[in-house]
Amino acid sequence: MRPGSAVATACLAVLSVWHAADGEPVWAAVFAGLALVHLAFALRRPGVARAPGPADPARRTWVRIAIANLVLAVAAVFWFPPLGLVLAGLGVYSAHRARVRTPA
Repeated sequence: MRPGSAVATACLAVLSVWHAADGEPVWAAVFAGLALVHLAFALRRPGVARAPGPADPARRTWVRIAIANLVLAVAAVFWFPPLGLVLAGLGVYSAHRARVRTPA
């Protein structure tokens, strides 16, 4: 993920939390959804075909953590907005870690 994509996703998450704190749950959900869509597009690598092979268990774990954090962040926006922002940040970091290859 490029740094600009991470910043854009974080800004959308902040807008979501801001609207949730102002008592506008519809706009909070819209911006949370946009953050998730932007994150999904930022994590895609167009034009790169993967060769079939064994799945990396560490990468799979980071993907699971990222998905769990982002789902919990959307739910937390309505319950406790600052927690939603923290969870969204952790989700973005986890998604970044899933993309970075670790040396063998």
